[in-house]
Amino acid sequence: MKVKGKTYFYEYREGEVEESESFELIGEDPVVNQGAGEEFNADKASLPCRKLEEFTIYDANRKNKLVSIEELDEEGRELHVSGIVKPIFVGQDDEDLYDEYDDDDGPVRVPDQYFRTSTIFYFQIEYSQDGQSEIWIRTQYAFYKLLNASEAYVPYFMPVFKKIRTANVIIEAIASNPEITYDQFLELLKQPPVASSSSSLSNVEITEKDILNNIDYIYQELETWVDEKEAFGVLSCPLLTSLQRLVGKKRKKPKYTHGDTDTVKTKRNVNPNLAVLQHQNPTCVTPFINNLTKGMFANKFVTIRHDNEIDHTDKKIEAPVIKKPITHKVIWSGDQIAKSDEITYYNCAVVDGEEITVGDIVYVRNDDSDEPWFAKVMYMFEDSSRKKMFHSRFFNHGKAIFLEEFAGDREIFLLDNCTDNELETVMGKAKVKRLDIDEDESFDFEDEHFYFYRFWYDEKYATFEEALLHEDQNAVYNYCEEHETCHSCENFYAAEQKKEAKWIYQDSQDTPIGFTYNGVDYHHNDFVYIIPDEGSENVPYEIGQIVEILNDDEKTLVDYFEKKNKRKNKEKNRISKPVVCVRLLGRYDDLLKSKLSNKILETATYRDIIHDPREVKDCRRLFLKDDVKIIRNVNKLEGVCWVEHKDRINNLSVYKDEMDTFYIDCKTTKKHPNLSDLENMNAEDIQLCVLCKEKRQNYQKDMSEFVEYLNIQQKKLKAMDIFSGCGGLTVGMDRTGIVETKWAIEFASSAALTFEINNPHAIAYNQCANLLLERAIAEHSRKEQLKPLQDFLGRKVPSMPAPGDVDFIYCGPPCQGFSGVNRYQKADDIKNSLVATALSYVDFYRPEFFLLENVRGMLSFRLGGKQDGNKILGGIKMGVIKFIIRSLTAMGYQTKFSVQQAGHHGVPQSRRRLFIWGVKRGSYLPNFPQPSTCFSKQGSINVLLPDGTSFTYNHRTNGYAPCPAVSVREAINDLPEFEFVNPHQVYPAEKEDKELQRPFRQIEVPERGWVGDMETEYGSEPLSEYQRQSRKDCARVYNHICRVFNKLTIERIVRIAMFPGADHSSLPEKLKPWCLSDPNSAASRHNGWKGLFGRLDFEGHFVTALTDINPMGKTGTVVHPNQRRLLTVRECARAQGFPDKFRFYSDRDDTKDMHRQIGNAVPPPLAYALGRLLVEAVFKKHMENKKSKGKGKLV
Repeated sequence: MKVKGKTYFYEYREGEVEESESFELIGEDPVVNQGAGEEFNADKASLPCRKLEEFTIYDANRKNKLVSIEELDEEGRELHVSGIVKPIFVGQDDEDLYDEYDDDDGPVRVPDQYFRTSTIFYFQIEYSQDGQSEIWIRTQYAFYKLLNASEAYVPYFMPVFKKIRTANVIIEAIASNPEITYDQFLELLKQPPVASSSSSLSNVEITEKDILNNIDYIYQELETWVDEKEAFGVLSCPLLTSLQRLVGKKRKKPKYTHGDTDTVKTKRNVNPNLAVLQHQNPTCVTPFINNLTKGMFANKFVTIRHDNEIDHTDKKIEAPVIKKPITHKVIWSGDQIAKSDEITYYNCAVVDGEEITVGDIVYVRNDDSDEPWFAKVMYMFEDSSRKKMFHSRFFNHGKAIFLEEFAGDREIFLLDNCTDNELETVMGKAKVKRLDIDEDESFDFEDEHFYFYRFWYDEKYATFEEALLHEDQNAVYNYCEEHETCHSCENFYAAEQKKEAKWIYQDSQDTPIGFTYNGVDYHHNDFVYIIPDEGSENVPYEIGQIVEILNDDEKTLVDYFEKKNKRKNKEKNRISKPVVCVRLLGRYDDLLKSKLSNKILETATYRDIIHDPREVKDCRRLFLKDDVKIIRNVNKLEGVCWVEHKDRINNLSVYKDEMDTFYIDCKTTKKHPNLSDLENMNAEDIQLCVLCKEKRQNYQKDMSEFVEYLNIQQKKLKAMDIFSGCGGLTVGMDRTGIVETKWAIEFASSAALTFEINNPHAIAYNQCANLLLERAIAEHSRKEQLKPLQDFLGRKVPSMPAPGDVDFIYCGPPCQGFSGVNRYQKADDIKNSLVATALSYVDFYRPEFFLLENVRGMLSFRLGGKQDGNKILGGIKMGVIKFIIRSLTAMGYQTKFSVQQAGHHGVPQSRRRLFIWGVKRGSYLPNFPQPSTCFSKQGSINVLLPDGTSFTYNHRTNGYAPCPAVSVREAINDLPEFEFVNPHQVYPAEKEDKELQRPFRQIEVPERGWVGDMETEYGSEPLSEYQRQSRKDCARVYNHICRVFNKLTIERIVRIAMFPGADHSSLPEKLKPWCLSDPNSAASRHNGWKGLFGRLDFEGHFVTALTDINPMGKTGTVVHPNQRRLLTVRECARAQGFPDKFRFYSDRDDTKDMHRQIGNAVPPPLAYALGRLLVEAVFKKHMENKKSKGKGKLV
């Protein structure tokens, strides 16, 4: 920047690039309609939309003198702007892409590109839906949104922005509250401005002086807004009346006095009916949930009341001060109940005159704090030194565990933490009540010494579970002594015992029938998962059959135990440990893989052909080997599976739908066999464990009767999917057979349309979830007559279900505000507060089950923090999670949470998601699923807690799993093949191009719409287990279509070299994007942004599913593995695990809509993996009810 006197002049930066028609930006969507920029009135749909940071505006006709943008319409001016240019991503939902990576991993971030525009045509003021003021400029080639000005340019820009911002704030205030007065508005201005990550200038302080200095402009804007929106109802607004007086005008119907000009245009998105017409309703919550937020959300909530609802005021109750520094006298009360090894047991003691009995909850002196411990007296005893002791099981207050800042004042939590204490540490009996299952915490706390509990807290996993399950009076103790019973001790001993292999005996037999280890029983003829030899990770388990169980001297069990029993009276024998002899089984696909291995050279050109042999793979098919392995350490075993000969299986497809099932039909005697070495085997060659077979048959019978009962009695869980998108969660949950999704709420019309057509049994509400919640409460609680409401497709919105109708709510609140771990996080993003809306649905409907899904970044979001540019400073660590958990427990729900990797559950891509279960007390919390498939791209799925500890529910070793990862080949190679025709816009067709006979159908890409087939025949029979699952109940292929791009982009796609991992760097010089190859581009400093225009690897996995398919996008590896085109909508759906019968729709017939629906969805196989464990939890309760009541009644 040059300075002459008080005049500033802009100097170009080194490496600053000038805008031109050929300029391309990393991550930007190539525009189809080339040439649109030649039209002065081109809109944002036909030109690139970009943003400028650290910008400076100057006049090129006056030696780059810094000027106000308002000088644009003065004669002789030629204004340009310089700054850091970045793309505006159409698919903003993709911010959670970075949530897929750890801090030291992930895609290269878009580097800063210094840039100057061509001549500015005009600037445009936009009042956006979220209340922000935006200024856009238009050049010949693009639109640019101005964000933060450079330090030198702020004095020039601030007066303009303040004027615009002040008018915007006043319009927002009147639209939100037509009764607001001038004085009330001034008080509103005194509140700290809510920070915005979209522009640092949106946070400027506005004062009354700004109103007075810009009153003429403000009033003109108000008149125009009222006239344009026909908002004549606000003409009597006291604030508007006061502003009229300030400009010396009388109140009258305004006329249009401030129109657009050639250089200034205004787009006003603020509407008098702000809540409905902008589709951006404020967050609606119930009073109960609002009370729990503790004011931590930046957005203001609208509280929806019930007529008979009590006022939930957040009264802070100080913890009572319990002071008793010393205990004076302890005596036993009553006779001793038992004596053993110099220890005498009692039921009652008197401590300083107060009677303490076994089962009482007492205050225990805490040497490290003035606050005492809460402890339950499990048993009392006097030891050999005559000390009077008691065994205590502790409780903790919520503020001392995960809940911390969100803890209730009077709730304590039962722990698995116990120890012996002297009775003289007892400070007195505590008034603690265990809440009944149907009792909530909304009662009067008149007694300051009153506490309650209802949950057991797992300190390792931050899980809250029904306390009754962990202090059952009728529990059977296998490890505790008769007079020393303690649930905590029993759990500890049981966990320790699981770590050691123990022999299993049947009835009174002296010889064991097997052994148990880590909670799994192993018998002769069982098929087992074996950890592979060291040096391998993320590969499938070895599978073997136990042909002999030996002792650690490698003697047979019969021989060893017979000899042991003969001499048992003569000497004390050491405990023998099991040694397992297994016969190994091979995986058929491993032989197939070695046959198909054909290395593709990186010297291949775009003309080469990658042949796909299309062999049928089946990850469930095994063969018997001659190899026998001795396993001396049973920690090499990680569970059992079921293997059956193919001839004994009635329906192979149904059989393979089960977990941990494999089949066998061939064998080999070769140590290193090929496919040709396999020979058929008879069913009689395989022996099965009789005990396990009977157990399996009984389980299948009970499960079949259970599902039949649910169907006949219409007892399926009736579910509501909130923020449903196109319905990924619904697909997975409905597949369980016990869930029936009857209602879905989705804001986006295309996604709602897709959901509705694919789920004709359900009602899809294409409206705002906040508005629908308010209507549900109004209709069913306040008994109001509702006015008709249309959805965004123009149809009448039906009534919402009533409380009692909904058994299961699951949801995935929009997650952009939580994504990317401090990357563009927004404290004030309304989407962040939609979790409170979801919890309010739970509060209103009180379903039996609740499941919330979100990005992993929600774990690190700091609630209550302040915006600082792109980051949030301060706030409560894991604040959103704490709020969710506190809300659920306050409503009486057991809860647990975990991060799950979709790739572990049969999805051919990486997608880590957070899941939070909520289950009413009286039902069982589902477990989280163990990986069923390997996945090489692990990424951390650990949850880091505020105390520094971490956990994961994945208990498999080193990424091992029953089945291999699903590859790109296994996902899509059965689909019809086609390629784009090269338009030869840059490079004319050569002789070789004209003579080349490609084996695939060639399709010319149209200028608009899509390319491919909306409906067609399959290319082959299913070629993998994944494809078999995908093609269930579907005879044709739908949505096998690609997005269209401009001819330049199509030519680039066609010319990408034909080898895995090839990208834009393989293009000839004239086709290389400037922004990726030019030495002056920012990407040149970052290794050329590898992977854009990237070709997928048949043997690899897909990139994280995005909401748009763009070869220049944030993850541009979207070129088909062996065809000259991009991935189709159906191929992307396969990458997410959607079944082929699921069809995607758009209310605009737009492929981008379809891609967005897929990218935003929860992968159905991941949802199903969670649903399977829900089935187990519901089934467990059903069987208990059946056993106790003699009939299968599900309650």
